[in-house]
Amino acid sequence: MQSLTRCSVAIRSCLILLLICVWAGPAAAQPDPNLPSTFGSVKLKAGFADDPHKKALVAGGPLKTNLGGVNAFVADAPDFRVEYTAGQYPLTFHVKSRGDTTLLINLPDGSWVADDDSGGGLDPLIRIAKPQSGRYDVYVGTFNEQQVAATLFITERNPVTKPQPPPVPIAANLPDCHIVSAGVDNYPFVKRLNGDLNDARNTVAAFKSQEGIVFRSVKVHRGRALLDGDATHRAIHEGFKGLTNLGTARDLMVLFVSGHGGRSNSNKNWYFCPFDFHPGKSQATALTDQQILEVGDELVRQRKNVLIIVDACFSGQLYTSAKTFLKRYQASTDGGMILMLASSADQESNALGNYSAFARAFADAMAGGADRDKDGRITLASIKRYATRRTGQLLAEARVNAKQDPVVVWSPSVSSDMPLAYRGGPLPSRGEPQADAVKLARVGVPTQWEGKETLSGFGALTFKTYPSGLAVMVDAKSTTDGVWRKDKNQITLTFANGTIVYTGTLEGNALSGTATAPGSREQAARSWTWSVTKE
Repeated sequence: MQSLTRCSVAIRSCLILLLICVWAGPAAAQPDPNLPSTFGSVKLKAGFADDPHKKALVAGGPLKTNLGGVNAFVADAPDFRVEYTAGQYPLTFHVKSRGDTTLLINLPDGSWVADDDSGGGLDPLIRIAKPQSGRYDVYVGTFNEQQVAATLFITERNPVTKPQPPPVPIAANLPDCHIVSAGVDNYPFVKRLNGDLNDARNTVAAFKSQEGIVFRSVKVHRGRALLDGDATHRAIHEGFKGLTNLGTARDLMVLFVSGHGGRSNSNKNWYFCPFDFHPGKSQATALTDQQILEVGDELVRQRKNVLIIVDACFSGQLYTSAKTFLKRYQASTDGGMILMLASSADQESNALGNYSAFARAFADAMAGGADRDKDGRITLASIKRYATRRTGQLLAEARVNAKQDPVVVWSPSVSSDMPLAYRGGPLPSRGEPQADAVKLARVGVPTQWEGKETLSGFGALTFKTYPSGLAVMVDAKSTTDGVWRKDKNQITLTFANGTIVYTGTLEGNALSGTATAPGSREQAARSWTWSVTKE
């Protein structure tokens, strides 16, 4: 009886432990700081000369963690290792990339610290005021599962400094800039999208970078972009209308929206779909072209300049509705209206994963891409030229065959030489808009892979994978740089800023798997299979 009692107790204890495990759920993924660092290491002593110390690497990995209170995807092993001898200086780790990156560090005392966006935009930054001597294991992660090229900066200086204004002021008595920026991905009543939240953040960052340079101040409605549930019909419309009570003549009033768009009244009118848009209640929940243009007209009559930027399907129809408004504004002493629309009236707008094509092109233009004359000034005319070309380029890089022709127009009262940005400003880093993309080095002997893919219109496929993390893809139409990463027998290669992803399993010298790339905004992502062999 005694043995039975002990057995019962043991069984009961096991059941209790089992229940505890089930209740607690699976343990969170934990990276191992004792593994060799993937992209090398460095020994630094307080006062080191090569400040900042820079390291190009590939951000992201298969493990989803919450170490340091930040959700992120990281690799098992550290990306970089620093042996640091402390002195009297603070130590700062900062990451710049085209993607939404995170930073996770295992400190010399074994504790973890993490950050998401403290470096501005989507760039992480960790500043340690009184660093310890010892080993710092650094993980550069990503907010989503896509891996991106990144650069890690290690410095004892202040890494966030206000940009110096251009040597010759663009204008005396600079105007102010007021922005209402809205993006919707997670619609409750219509199909969900991707990239629109980043579009709204990117646009805010693009204008904020010009504060004190082109604009005396840049003021954002509610202090931030309106995202998803904050981007209701009422919030967007009232925010835009509220600009009539702000600023003064010559100030720039910006309305940016990114999400679903549609046409009504036998395709004669256009509307934007806010977060609370409902197809069965479209008259009450759609933000119509007339609602937008009437507020814009009121602002122009206050002698303000109005910039309406739309990344949504069929947005070119807004230009047709706006023609009578645009003709009203003739004199240069009056205010004016500017339209920057993602596509023509009969075209869809294309989203490329982390951003929309036209919104990304606009952000790239503001970041310096549109400085065609190399004089530092980025004007309406140069943005029109650049954004039109860049939109098509982005679609081609992402293997999207759809035609998309942006519409950029302005009233006669507005000069084509009107500056919106100056190249001397900081580059915005929300989502993936930077013009100075991190480029991994073509050093070492690459591994070459030859094979094929089943994507329609393609066929032969070649990869070159470099030790630095650079991947080069040669397909039936072009040669494209990207990044690659290996985790055990899984290899992931990403191209076109993370929009094209090849995921494969390595078996001997053979590598095969599936790939995905964007479709149009209204379609699901495309997928296909591929296989290559190491040469």
